[in-house]
Amino acid sequence: MRDTFRAFTTTIGFGFRAAPRHAAAQIAMEVLLSLAGPAIAYGGKLLVDAAVDGEARPAVIATALISAIVAGLIITIYYSVHCSFCVLERSQVVADRKLMRLIGGIHGLAHHEQSEYLDQVQRIREERESLAGMVNATAGLGSAVLGFVATAVLLARVHPGLLALVLLAVVSLLIARRANDLAIEAQEDTSETERLRRHLYDVGTAAPAGKELRVFGLVPELLTRHHRASDDVLDARNRADWRAARLGSLDALVNAAGFIGAIVAVLLLAMDGRATPGDVVLVVGLAMEMGEVISRTAEYGGEFLWTMEQARRLVWLERYAEDAAAAPADPAAPPAALTTGINLTDVTFRYPGSDRPVLENVSLHLPAGSVVSLVGDNGAGKTSLVKLLCDFYRPDEGQIIVDGRDLRDIPSEEWRDRVTGAFQDYVDFEFRARESVGVSSPSHIGDDAVLHTALDRADATAVVGGLPRGLDTQLGTTWGDGTDLSGGQWQRLALARGLLRPDPLLVVFDEPTAALDAQTEHALFDRFARAARAGAGGGTITLLVSHRFSTARMADIIVVLDGGRIREIGSHEELMSRGGLYAELYDIQSRAYLEA
Repeated sequence: MRDTFRAFTTTIGFGFRAAPRHAAAQIAMEVLLSLAGPAIAYGGKLLVDAAVDGEARPAVIATALISAIVAGLIITIYYSVHCSFCVLERSQVVADRKLMRLIGGIHGLAHHEQSEYLDQVQRIREERESLAGMVNATAGLGSAVLGFVATAVLLARVHPGLLALVLLAVVSLLIARRANDLAIEAQEDTSETERLRRHLYDVGTAAPAGKELRVFGLVPELLTRHHRASDDVLDARNRADWRAARLGSLDALVNAAGFIGAIVAVLLLAMDGRATPGDVVLVVGLAMEMGEVISRTAEYGGEFLWTMEQARRLVWLERYAEDAAAAPADPAAPPAALTTGINLTDVTFRYPGSDRPVLENVSLHLPAGSVVSLVGDNGAGKTSLVKLLCDFYRPDEGQIIVDGRDLRDIPSEEWRDRVTGAFQDYVDFEFRARESVGVSSPSHIGDDAVLHTALDRADATAVVGGLPRGLDTQLGTTWGDGTDLSGGQWQRLALARGLLRPDPLLVVFDEPTAALDAQTEHALFDRFARAARAGAGGGTITLLVSHRFSTARMADIIVVLDGGRIREIGSHEELMSRGGLYAELYDIQSRAYLEA
């Protein structure tokens, strides 16, 4: 119940935060609209009775009443629709921001590999428009219920037996709830398949896949798989829709029978002298109104239940984010500067859903102020180790100690504020050049001197110097005034972004120069290493990951990983003198370069 209340208040709050006056006006106008039908029916009764009795004054009053209500109804409908669209549009913006904060702010990356989380997020994304519709659903349902009550009161005044029509509303609501349950079950059963369908669509239409689609002729195969996945999704959801339609047909028959029964009942009362001709007109109008009210109650009731289901999913996401962001029991601030360094003790790590460790019993000391290279074949565990040090994942066993503090005890946000670097899967931020570099430290976006320092450290000054408007150039050809960059140029901006933050404790370069040639990479890493040693007074640890051993050799310490374990540790000279795995791999790569 608590989560249901939280789901309701959160989503209806979107509307009242985004457009408070329009949301309040929409609800008020829906109340007026709910009373219009019963009022017109009652005005019709007064008009007929006045005409039968030959009384002009009551007839004029009834006519004026009906005219005023109809005129007000037209105006109210116009403004109600305007408010409804305004609330929906503005609420969608607030809801989208909420989702971006939640999904983008969850601690770590493990959730991106958990099917339950991905399916739930897919459902939220698929129906995210519903999150903006709580004001509309609540206003509509409240209007229908109020109209239902007003209609029931007027029917009871004619004869209490006519309240049997109330039972039809119960039937309609039960049918609407069952139809809603069918739709939710179908959506949940097809969430993973729907994710596959959308993935296939994205692959088939996005620019990054364009080259391979054409070279390998993959479009027909993607279309076949997309068609198959779409059929599975649509078949399941269409079956649910047809079952709901059959239930709706039953509901229509029941309501038709109730309408006919009410007319017959009031005619019998009139023939018996217990009802006036105006009562007959009133009951006919109210029976029609009751049918409309029941229909709207079922419609808005179904919309409300559907919106509540999406709202409960949002609350699930909030709870997930809250649990993931739970503060340590005894939080510790990251050190102002490293004095001893970072120690890994018997660290074992498995990716979610896997029983195979990618790192096993890893113990390693990273001295403060050192430059460390991680080397090894693909799958050796280099990137996984980087992810643990950045606190993207937590070890399954063992500890990571930062200057005597367990990394688990340092709040993730505070630790990541002291971490920087560049990654092999960097992002092409299609912003202005200054923003694409400055997002790692937003306070410096407007500081040209600081930005140019970072660009110079990344050897990217020429990239910005060649842009038509320099730092203020819009990047990306998907925008009207955007400028395209090569892969290497994007990569240099990503390096500059990673070098912008002041006074980091850990700097990570996880194969960020794959789009650059070996000589350029070596020159850049040499520059990084020299800069790191020059600033070693703050104890900053610089971690280099590269497949090129000519780059790795410039580090103070080289860590050789093999199959998730540390095979060797030492300087280039020490490892070469041992004649172990590092020396073997170095010789193989050196010969390959010489032969090339």
